[in-house]
Amino acid sequence: MRGSDTGPKAEAQLNSAMRRVQRWWLVPLVLVLVLAGLGAAYWAGISSAAGAETPQATQQTVPVSAAVERRAVTKQVILSGKVVAGAQSAIKATPGVGIARLVVTSSAKSAGDELVPGQLVAVVSGRPLLILPSGVPLYRDISPGQSGPDVKGLQEALNAFGFPVAATGTFDAGTQEGLSSWYRAAGSKAPTTAADGNGGEAPSTAGVMFRWQEFVQIPGDAGKIASIAQPGTVLGEDGVVASVTIAPDTIVARADVLQAESFPVGAPVTVHAGSAVLDTKVSGISAFIPGAPDSSDIPGKDITLPLAPGTAGLGAGQTVTAAPSLPRTLPSLHPGPTPHS
Repeated sequence: MRGSDTGPKAEAQLNSAMRRVQRWWLVPLVLVLVLAGLGAAYWAGISSAAGAETPQATQQTVPVSAAVERRAVTKQVILSGKVVAGAQSAIKATPGVGIARLVVTSSAKSAGDELVPGQLVAVVSGRPLLILPSGVPLYRDISPGQSGPDVKGLQEALNAFGFPVAATGTFDAGTQEGLSSWYRAAGSKAPTTAADGNGGEAPSTAGVMFRWQEFVQIPGDAGKIASIAQPGTVLGEDGVVASVTIAPDTIVARADVLQAESFPVGAPVTVHAGSAVLDTKVSGISAFIPGAPDSSDIPGKDITLPLAPGTAGLGAGQTVTAAPSLPRTLPSLHPGPTPHS
Protein backbone atom coordinates (compact mmCIF):
# COMPACT_ATOMS: atom_id res chain seq x y z
CA MET A 1 0.00 0.00 0.00
CA ARG A 2 2.81 2.44 0.80
CA GLY A 3 4.57 1.70 -2.43
CA SER A 4 1.52 2.43 -4.55
CA ASP A 5 0.93 5.74 -2.84
CA THR A 6 4.46 6.78 -3.43
CA GLY A 7 4.33 6.43 -7.25
CA PRO A 8 1.48 8.85 -8.15
CA LYS A 9 2.55 11.33 -5.60
CA ALA A 10 6.10 11.46 -6.92
CA GLU A 11 4.84 12.00 -10.50
CA ALA A 12 2.69 14.95 -9.46
CA GLN A 13 5.58 16.53 -7.65
CA LEU A 14 7.77 16.12 -10.74
CA ASN A 15 5.19 17.83 -13.02
CA SER A 16 4.84 20.70 -10.60
CA ALA A 17 8.60 21.17 -10.55
CA MET A 18 8.78 21.25 -14.34
CA ARG A 19 6.11 23.98 -14.51
CA ARG A 20 8.15 26.05 -12.11
CA VAL A 21 11.25 25.91 -14.36
CA GLN A 22 11.69 29.25 -16.39
CA ARG A 23 11.50 28.87 -20.30
CA TRP A 24 13.28 32.15 -21.37
CA TRP A 25 15.69 30.29 -23.67
CA LEU A 26 12.92 29.32 -26.11
CA VAL A 27 12.65 32.82 -27.70
CA PRO A 28 16.29 33.12 -28.85
CA LEU A 29 16.15 29.57 -30.07
CA VAL A 30 13.18 30.32 -32.32
CA LEU A 31 14.91 33.45 -33.74
CA VAL A 32 18.02 31.49 -34.57
CA LEU A 33 16.00 28.89 -36.41
CA VAL A 34 14.10 31.52 -38.47
CA LEU A 35 17.29 33.39 -39.51
CA ALA A 36 18.92 30.14 -40.50
CA GLY A 37 15.98 29.33 -42.75
CA LEU A 38 16.06 32.72 -44.47
CA GLY A 39 19.80 32.47 -45.11
CA ALA A 40 19.43 29.06 -46.66
CA ALA A 41 16.65 30.29 -48.99
CA TYR A 42 18.71 33.34 -50.11
CA TRP A 43 21.74 31.17 -50.85
CA ALA A 44 19.65 28.76 -52.86
CA GLY A 45 18.23 31.62 -54.97
CA ILE A 46 21.68 33.03 -55.78
CA SER A 47 22.97 29.67 -56.82
CA SER A 48 19.97 29.10 -59.10
CA ALA A 49 20.35 32.53 -60.82
CA ALA A 50 24.07 32.05 -61.35
CA GLY A 51 23.42 28.76 -63.06
CA ALA A 52 20.80 30.18 -65.41
CA GLU A 53 22.71 33.42 -66.34
CA THR A 54 23.77 33.72 -70.01
CA PRO A 55 27.14 35.12 -71.06
CA GLN A 56 27.10 38.95 -71.09
CA ALA A 57 27.16 40.64 -74.51
CA THR A 58 30.50 42.06 -75.59
CA GLN A 59 30.67 45.87 -75.11
CA GLN A 60 30.91 47.77 -78.40
CA THR A 61 31.82 51.40 -79.17
CA VAL A 62 29.29 53.04 -81.49
CA PRO A 63 30.34 56.40 -83.02
CA VAL A 64 27.66 59.08 -82.59
CA SER A 65 27.77 62.45 -84.39
CA ALA A 66 25.29 65.27 -83.73
CA ALA A 67 25.15 68.90 -84.84
CA VAL A 68 25.27 71.33 -81.93
CA GLU A 69 24.49 75.04 -82.17
CA ARG A 70 25.76 77.53 -79.66
CA ARG A 71 23.67 80.65 -79.24
CA ALA A 72 22.48 83.05 -76.58
CA VAL A 73 19.13 81.97 -75.20
CA THR A 74 17.18 85.12 -74.46
CA LYS A 75 13.57 86.20 -74.55
CA GLN A 76 13.06 87.96 -77.88
CA VAL A 77 11.35 91.34 -77.81
CA ILE A 78 8.93 91.98 -80.69
CA LEU A 79 7.48 95.43 -81.31
CA SER A 80 4.58 96.54 -83.47
CA GLY A 81 5.28 99.51 -85.69
CA LYS A 82 4.17 101.36 -88.78
CA VAL A 83 5.78 102.79 -91.89
CA VAL A 84 5.66 106.58 -91.61
CA ALA A 85 5.81 108.66 -94.78
CA GLY A 86 8.81 110.92 -95.06
CA ALA A 87 8.54 114.69 -94.75
CA GLN A 88 7.18 116.48 -97.79
CA SER A 89 7.53 119.99 -99.17
CA ALA A 90 5.14 121.79 -101.49
CA ILE A 91 6.29 123.45 -104.71
CA LYS A 92 4.18 126.53 -105.31
CA ALA A 93 3.76 128.83 -108.28
CA THR A 94 3.39 132.57 -107.74
CA PRO A 95 1.48 134.77 -110.21
CA GLY A 96 3.71 137.13 -112.13
CA VAL A 97 2.94 140.44 -113.80
CA GLY A 98 0.00 140.16 -116.17
CA ILE A 99 -1.05 136.67 -115.04
CA ALA A 100 -4.72 136.46 -113.98
CA ARG A 101 -4.72 132.85 -112.74
CA LEU A 102 -2.38 129.92 -112.43
CA VAL A 103 -2.95 127.10 -114.90
CA VAL A 104 -0.56 124.21 -115.45
CA THR A 105 0.50 124.47 -119.10
CA SER A 106 2.72 121.37 -119.07
CA SER A 107 4.44 119.07 -116.58
CA ALA A 108 8.11 118.26 -116.94
CA LYS A 109 8.08 115.68 -114.13
CA SER A 110 5.96 112.76 -113.02
CA ALA A 111 5.28 111.14 -109.65
CA GLY A 112 8.33 109.21 -108.51
CA ASP A 113 10.84 111.34 -110.45
CA GLU A 114 13.88 112.69 -108.65
CA LEU A 115 14.08 116.45 -108.37
CA VAL A 116 17.29 118.50 -107.96
CA PRO A 117 18.35 122.11 -108.58
CA GLY A 118 18.73 123.13 -112.21
CA GLN A 119 15.69 121.19 -113.41
CA LEU A 120 12.35 122.32 -114.78
CA VAL A 121 9.33 121.24 -112.73
CA ALA A 122 6.46 122.49 -114.87
CA VAL A 123 5.23 125.35 -117.00
CA VAL A 124 2.51 127.40 -115.29
CA SER A 125 0.51 130.01 -117.20
CA GLY A 126 3.10 129.91 -119.96
CA ARG A 127 6.12 130.55 -117.72
CA PRO A 128 8.68 127.95 -116.52
CA LEU A 129 9.12 126.93 -112.89
CA LEU A 130 12.85 126.29 -112.36
CA ILE A 131 14.63 124.95 -109.27
CA LEU A 132 17.34 126.97 -107.57
CA PRO A 133 19.59 125.70 -104.75
CA SER A 134 18.16 126.45 -101.33
CA GLY A 135 21.28 128.46 -100.43
CA VAL A 136 20.49 131.21 -102.97
CA PRO A 137 18.62 134.15 -101.36
CA LEU A 138 15.38 134.40 -103.33
CA TYR A 139 13.40 137.53 -102.54
CA ARG A 140 13.44 140.00 -105.46
CA ASP A 141 13.65 140.56 -109.19
CA ILE A 142 17.18 141.30 -110.40
CA SER A 143 17.84 143.68 -113.26
CA PRO A 144 21.08 144.33 -115.19
CA GLY A 145 23.73 146.12 -113.13
CA GLN A 146 22.32 145.22 -109.72
CA SER A 147 24.53 143.59 -107.10
CA GLY A 148 24.07 141.60 -103.93
CA PRO A 149 24.47 138.18 -102.28
CA ASP A 150 21.48 136.90 -104.23
CA VAL A 151 23.28 137.76 -107.49
CA LYS A 152 26.44 135.97 -106.37
CA GLY A 153 24.37 132.93 -105.31
CA LEU A 154 22.72 132.87 -108.74
CA GLN A 155 26.11 133.06 -110.45
CA GLU A 156 27.46 130.14 -108.38
CA ALA A 157 24.35 128.12 -109.24
CA LEU A 158 24.75 128.81 -112.97
CA ASN A 159 28.33 127.55 -112.77
CA ALA A 160 27.11 124.37 -111.04
CA PHE A 161 24.52 123.85 -113.81
CA GLY A 162 27.18 124.01 -116.50
CA PHE A 163 26.73 127.65 -117.57
CA PRO A 164 30.06 129.28 -116.66
CA VAL A 165 29.90 132.88 -115.42
CA ALA A 166 32.14 135.05 -113.24
CA ALA A 167 30.90 135.12 -109.63
CA THR A 168 31.35 138.89 -109.20
CA GLY A 169 28.14 139.55 -107.31
CA THR A 170 26.97 141.90 -110.04
CA PHE A 171 24.26 141.00 -112.56
CA ASP A 172 26.44 141.73 -115.58
CA ALA A 173 26.23 140.72 -119.26
CA GLY A 174 27.96 137.40 -118.64
CA THR A 175 25.45 136.47 -115.95
CA GLN A 176 22.57 137.48 -118.20
CA GLU A 177 23.89 135.25 -120.95
CA GLY A 178 24.29 132.34 -118.52
CA LEU A 179 20.72 132.82 -117.31
CA SER A 180 19.44 132.96 -120.89
CA SER A 181 21.23 129.68 -121.65
CA TRP A 182 19.50 128.02 -118.68
CA TYR A 183 16.10 129.19 -119.92
CA ARG A 184 16.81 127.92 -123.43
CA ALA A 185 17.81 124.51 -122.05
CA ALA A 186 14.45 124.40 -120.29
CA GLY A 187 12.62 125.23 -123.52
CA SER A 188 11.73 128.81 -122.63
CA LYS A 189 12.95 132.36 -123.15
CA ALA A 190 14.33 134.51 -120.34
CA PRO A 191 12.30 137.61 -119.39
CA THR A 192 13.74 141.01 -120.27
CA THR A 193 13.58 144.41 -118.66
CA ALA A 194 11.86 145.86 -121.73
CA ALA A 195 8.81 143.72 -120.91
CA ASP A 196 8.96 144.27 -117.16
CA GLY A 197 6.88 147.38 -116.48
CA ASN A 198 6.30 146.37 -112.86
CA GLY A 199 7.27 149.69 -111.40
CA GLY A 200 10.35 148.30 -109.69
CA GLU A 201 13.86 149.71 -109.55
CA ALA A 202 14.83 151.18 -112.95
CA PRO A 203 17.56 149.08 -114.59
CA SER A 204 20.77 150.80 -115.54
CA THR A 205 20.76 149.08 -118.90
CA ALA A 206 18.22 147.05 -120.83
CA GLY A 207 18.67 143.29 -121.05
CA VAL A 208 17.75 139.96 -119.49
CA MET A 209 16.35 140.07 -115.96
CA PHE A 210 15.88 137.58 -113.15
CA ARG A 211 12.21 137.26 -112.14
CA TRP A 212 11.99 135.54 -108.74
CA GLN A 213 8.41 134.22 -109.28
CA GLU A 214 9.76 131.77 -111.87
CA PHE A 215 12.03 129.96 -109.42
CA VAL A 216 11.39 127.54 -106.54
CA GLN A 217 13.60 125.80 -103.98
CA ILE A 218 13.58 122.41 -102.24
CA PRO A 219 14.72 121.99 -98.62
CA GLY A 220 17.89 119.95 -98.72
CA ASP A 221 18.16 120.43 -102.52
CA ALA A 222 16.88 116.93 -103.28
CA GLY A 223 13.56 115.18 -103.30
CA LYS A 224 11.19 112.87 -105.11
CA ILE A 225 7.91 113.89 -106.70
CA ALA A 226 5.08 112.48 -104.60
CA SER A 227 2.33 114.10 -106.67
CA ILE A 228 2.14 116.73 -109.39
CA ALA A 229 -0.70 118.60 -111.09
CA GLN A 230 -1.52 117.51 -114.60
CA PRO A 231 -1.62 119.90 -117.59
CA GLY A 232 -4.80 121.94 -117.66
CA THR A 233 -5.16 121.98 -113.88
CA VAL A 234 -6.24 125.31 -112.46
CA LEU A 235 -4.27 125.76 -109.28
CA GLY A 236 -5.86 126.86 -106.06
CA GLU A 237 -5.05 129.99 -104.13
CA ASP A 238 -2.07 128.29 -102.54
CA GLY A 239 -0.58 127.68 -106.01
CA VAL A 240 0.66 124.15 -105.14
CA VAL A 241 1.99 122.51 -108.30
CA ALA A 242 3.65 119.46 -106.77
CA SER A 243 4.39 117.75 -103.49
CA VAL A 244 7.97 116.57 -103.02
CA THR A 245 9.18 113.99 -100.53
CA ILE A 246 12.36 115.40 -99.01
CA ALA A 247 13.04 112.65 -96.46
CA PRO A 248 12.77 108.87 -96.84
CA ASP A 249 10.04 106.86 -95.20
CA THR A 250 10.83 105.47 -91.78
CA ILE A 251 9.53 102.75 -89.49
CA VAL A 252 8.44 103.88 -86.05
CA ALA A 253 7.71 101.36 -83.28
CA ARG A 254 6.71 102.15 -79.69
CA ALA A 255 8.57 100.27 -76.93
CA ASP A 256 8.08 100.43 -73.20
CA VAL A 257 11.03 101.48 -71.05
CA LEU A 258 12.32 97.93 -70.55
CA GLN A 259 11.84 96.93 -74.20
CA ALA A 260 13.73 100.02 -75.36
CA GLU A 261 16.88 98.64 -73.76
CA SER A 262 16.93 95.95 -76.47
CA PHE A 263 17.04 98.60 -79.24
CA PRO A 264 20.09 100.86 -78.75
CA VAL A 265 21.09 103.13 -81.62
CA GLY A 266 22.96 101.10 -84.22
CA ALA A 267 21.54 97.75 -83.10
CA PRO A 268 20.57 95.40 -85.97
CA VAL A 269 16.83 94.84 -86.33
CA THR A 270 14.79 92.50 -88.51
CA VAL A 271 11.48 93.86 -89.81
CA HIS A 272 8.62 91.69 -91.07
CA ALA A 273 5.68 92.95 -93.12
CA GLY A 274 3.76 90.03 -94.53
CA SER A 275 6.19 88.13 -96.73
CA ALA A 276 8.61 91.08 -96.88
CA VAL A 277 11.68 90.92 -94.62
CA LEU A 278 14.04 93.85 -94.07
CA ASP A 279 17.34 93.96 -92.17
CA THR A 280 18.04 97.45 -90.85
CA LYS A 281 19.52 99.23 -87.83
CA VAL A 282 18.11 101.54 -85.18
CA SER A 283 18.68 105.15 -86.24
CA GLY A 284 17.09 106.93 -83.29
CA ILE A 285 15.34 106.61 -79.94
CA SER A 286 12.98 109.31 -78.70
CA ALA A 287 12.68 110.63 -75.19
CA PHE A 288 10.00 109.13 -72.96
CA ILE A 289 6.50 109.71 -74.32
CA PRO A 290 3.58 109.43 -71.88
CA GLY A 291 0.58 107.50 -73.11
CA ALA A 292 -2.36 109.62 -74.32
CA PRO A 293 -5.88 108.77 -73.08
CA ASP A 294 -7.25 108.83 -76.63
CA SER A 295 -4.44 106.70 -78.10
CA SER A 296 -3.69 103.00 -78.02
CA ASP A 297 0.06 103.70 -77.84
CA ILE A 298 1.64 102.61 -74.58
CA PRO A 299 3.87 104.98 -72.58
CA GLY A 300 7.46 104.54 -73.68
CA LYS A 301 9.91 105.50 -76.39
CA ASP A 302 9.65 105.57 -80.18
CA ILE A 303 12.24 103.43 -81.96
CA THR A 304 13.05 104.79 -85.43
CA LEU A 305 14.30 102.52 -88.20
CA PRO A 306 15.44 103.88 -91.60
CA LEU A 307 13.74 102.65 -94.74
CA ALA A 308 15.56 102.91 -98.05
CA PRO A 309 13.52 104.59 -100.81
CA GLY A 310 11.66 102.12 -102.97
CA THR A 311 11.89 99.21 -100.56
CA ALA A 312 9.55 96.56 -101.95
CA GLY A 313 6.60 95.53 -99.82
CA LEU A 314 6.82 98.42 -97.36
CA GLY A 315 4.56 101.38 -98.09
CA ALA A 316 3.49 104.33 -95.97
CA GLY A 317 0.95 103.36 -93.31
CA GLN A 318 1.76 99.66 -93.41
CA THR A 319 1.90 97.78 -90.09
CA VAL A 320 5.09 95.84 -89.37
CA THR A 321 6.80 93.93 -86.58
CA ALA A 322 10.37 94.61 -85.50
CA ALA A 323 12.68 92.45 -83.38
CA PRO A 324 16.39 92.49 -82.56
CA SER A 325 18.26 90.42 -85.12
CA LEU A 326 19.32 87.04 -83.76
CA PRO A 327 23.10 86.59 -83.38
CA ARG A 328 24.86 84.47 -85.94
CA THR A 329 25.30 80.85 -84.84
CA LEU A 330 28.79 79.53 -84.30
CA PRO A 331 30.09 76.61 -86.40
CA SER A 332 28.56 73.25 -85.51
CA LEU A 333 30.43 71.17 -82.98
CA HIS A 334 30.81 67.39 -83.60
CA PRO A 335 31.68 65.37 -80.50
CA GLY A 336 33.83 62.25 -80.85
CA PRO A 337 32.72 58.62 -80.51
CA THR A 338 30.64 57.84 -77.42
CA PRO A 339 30.74 54.35 -75.88
CA HIS A 340 27.40 52.60 -75.58
CA SER A 341 26.68 49.19 -74.13
